[in-house]
Amino acid sequence: MTELMLEATPRGEVGKGRVRKLRRQGEVPAIVYGLHEPMVIKLDERAVSKLVQQLHGSERLIRLRVQGEGAGDKHVILKDAQKNALGTRLLHVDFHEIDIKKTIHVSVEVRPVGVATGVRLGGILQTVHRELAIECLPTAIPEFIGVDVTALPIGGSIHAKDVAMPEGVRLLSAADETMFVVAAQMKEEVVEAPVVAAELAPAAAAAPGVEAPKAEPAPKT
Repeated sequence: MTELMLEATPRGEVGKGRVRKLRRQGEVPAIVYGLHEPMVIKLDERAVSKLVQQLHGSERLIRLRVQGEGAGDKHVILKDAQKNALGTRLLHVDFHEIDIKKTIHVSVEVRPVGVATGVRLGGILQTVHRELAIECLPTAIPEFIGVDVTALPIGGSIHAKDVAMPEGVRLLSAADETMFVVAAQMKEEVVEAPVVAAELAPAAAAAPGVEAPKAEPAPKT
């Protein structure tokens, strides 16, 4: 597992005004809670935004390197990342400090590997659940779990119990939880337009041996 790193600095800024000033300076306020008293910190906006994007909502071990007062490394997991209404900027980040010697419960992304047989025959691979709940040591949290879907026929499915867990990882999700399924494509029904009498009249007039009806003259006044 690749270890994620992030540098932080303790902050004394509290209150809305000071926090807004912090953000204008390109920093994001954050808090670390868990094993010890909560610690308020500030992070470089670019660095933490890149980290949040890399995680895609999954829970992975992060080494938080605190500079200055209270310097040292903390092992944390990202618990919340608040963004503005447009979702373009981070406003606040919450970290949970953990003991790397004790197992924890986390969610990990599941990704399909290969091309399903049913897809080659015209089916569609559908992802029903994108994550699994697992238990493991923080140092054993996988970046993701790959699932081989090549043998799936049309109508076939893979459940949580079918997913091979990495070493040191225990499944917590329900065994019958569906992860992937290959569905048949829906056939489009062709509806023929009804033939109207007006469309038949010219055809009847042109038919051999059939005299077209003569138009009656207008009455004289």
